[in-house]
Amino acid sequence: MLLTLHALRLLGFADTESVAARFSQDPHDVERLLIDAGANGWALRSAFGGTRGWSLTVAGRTENERLLAEELESAGGLAAVTAVHAKFAPLNAGVVAACSKLQLRWLAEGSPNDGIDEQAHQPFTEALASLSDLEVRLTAVLPRFSGYAKRLEQAVANAPTEPAWLTATDRDSFHRIWFELHEDLIATLGIRR
Repeated sequence: MLLTLHALRLLGFADTESVAARFSQDPHDVERLLIDAGANGWALRSAFGGTRGWSLTVAGRTENERLLAEELESAGGLAAVTAVHAKFAPLNAGVVAACSKLQLRWLAEGSPNDGIDEQAHQPFTEALASLSDLEVRLTAVLPRFSGYAKRLEQAVANAPTEPAWLTATDRDSFHRIWFELHEDLIATLGIRR
């Protein structure tokens, strides 16, 4: 249930297949868990904009936080995750600033597909380089953190030909993945944004 509720929290609103894919779970098992979560008042199935999916309820968020705290205590990972979060915070400020700068530039000058220069691309590659070490430290105590660096690397690799891969919301963009990682860290530590 932990991975199912947590995937739902990280994704926000998602269909069963997306929830299952987030942590490489079996979709049939996840469907059963989501139905159980719905019966417990932790998840709600609804339709939005022609798409059907699941979202966490307030009670589901509380249950997810309880399960995350239990996982963190069981793994003895509080010190390691806290240390990673402390190193992540300044990286996060840089990524947020870089994303905002690009978005404002594209609003003023034209579409994201007009290209980006090396200077605009650099904050993302630097953040990725720093994150790789942090992910190793995280996965040593909580393996579910695996994969963020690889996903970010793919977004950076796609950006030279299609710069929207840095900030778009309609794909697994750098900004979207980074936001998810930030949510994962703070949820794991039980802190608020």
